[in-house]
Amino acid sequence: MIALVRYLLADVLRGQRFLAPLLVYLAVLGMLYSGDAGASLPAYAGSCALLFPVAAWFAVVFASAEDPVQRAVTVVAAGGWGRVLTAVASLTAVVVAALALLATLWPVLTNPHPYTASDIAIGFAAHLVCGLNGAGAGLLLARPVIVRIGYTVLWVTAVVVVTFTAGRPTPVGVVLGALADQRVPIGALVFSAACALVLLAAAVAVGRRVAPRRG
Repeated sequence: MIALVRYLLADVLRGQRFLAPLLVYLAVLGMLYSGDAGASLPAYAGSCALLFPVAAWFAVVFASAEDPVQRAVTVVAAGGWGRVLTAVASLTAVVVAALALLATLWPVLTNPHPYTASDIAIGFAAHLVCGLNGAGAGLLLARPVIVRIGYTVLWVTAVVVVTFTAGRPTPVGVVLGALADQRVPIGALVFSAACALVLLAAAVAVGRRVAPRRG
């Protein structure tokens, strides 16, 4: 599995389509923390909200890095759709964790407000669960579940808009609301993490089921 993840990562790096979401992420993070972002936990709310759609974007990039013919060859070589989809989900989760860590540490170095170890731990957990929810949504709406990239973009955009519009009832909204209130109950993080795991598992299960039917 590790070798398969490394192969998929190398393929994504060669294609360079990861650069667009990465540059957007870095640029917006730079703007968010270019001045006084305020108290630690509310400051994290902005970058958590940013990571949700960016993680979905990365997930779509990873899921569609190979064209259908190349992906079919990879599936045969890897031993089935289940292994490939699990590897894609694993790679996405690792990248999301790295992005979460970056967003967590950035304001610690640039924001004039003090950050305690507890703030940093909560911030990383909040970024991680928001990012994994975005990744799960992106994978569930990308290949091989939805094969046309245009439809994928429309559906992912709709999910992001609905999530931000609905606010606190959503897995991401409950975390953002708690950060804004300067308190993040463990229950909110657990709820959001559970939803993210369900989305990632559903993406793998649904993709494994529909992919063979599509050739």
